[in-house]
Amino acid sequence: MWLEPSCAVCVTEDSVAPTCVKGRFALGVSLSESSLRDRLRAATAESHAALDSQVAAWKIETPLGYGAFLSASALAMAPLELALERAGVADWLPDWALRVRRTALARDLAALGLEAPPFSVAHVPSPDFGAGLLYTLEGSRLGARFLARQVRAAGHGLPLNYLTQGEGDDLWRTFLAWLEKPNVGTRTDEVEAGARYGFQCFSDAFETIAPPGAPNVRNGAHVRV
Repeated sequence: MWLEPSCAVCVTEDSVAPTCVKGRFALGVSLSESSLRDRLRAATAESHAALDSQVAAWKIETPLGYGAFLSASALAMAPLELALERAGVADWLPDWALRVRRTALARDLAALGLEAPPFSVAHVPSPDFGAGLLYTLEGSRLGARFLARQVRAAGHGLPLNYLTQGEGDDLWRTFLAWLEKPNVGTRTDEVEAGARYGFQCFSDAFETIAPPGAPNVRNGAHVRV
């Protein structure tokens, strides 16, 4: 539910993506021939699946589970967005201001009578690392669509500013167009490290803030950077 399809997940894209098998691509496509987006999908497949498993156990359609979900999301999202801004993301990604979500998160938490949790400082060492981190953050919009429908259908009237932020602005597709520009992601190793770092920050946050009764299903598949 978190990012774009990596092998088989519950959220699908409008277009058909290559099938990956254990980090490689079917149909005879090698990593050296694949796009940066495909390489990032392969590099984060295990982290993606593990994070999905963590969140799936939370029952976010309930007020308690949803409040915990928003708190954990803020614990990861706020420092990552601030780190990108310190690194100059607005100079790389001109429409960055349309993509910021920590303000929407704060509004939802306030509507539930919750305060944003204190967070540690994150660091983005290079634009290439930042491009990978952006892939993780922007890709989460795909899962947000599914979660918003799930929360809305439960009928508790829970606030959806975060999960619906940017809805209708086609931000995922415009991000992909930016990601494939020739001057973006020239150091693929750093881009992949940034994407894995984003997943790790969210995984750590969801492990730190778990609603009562939610099992710890973390399986150790994440790669620390």
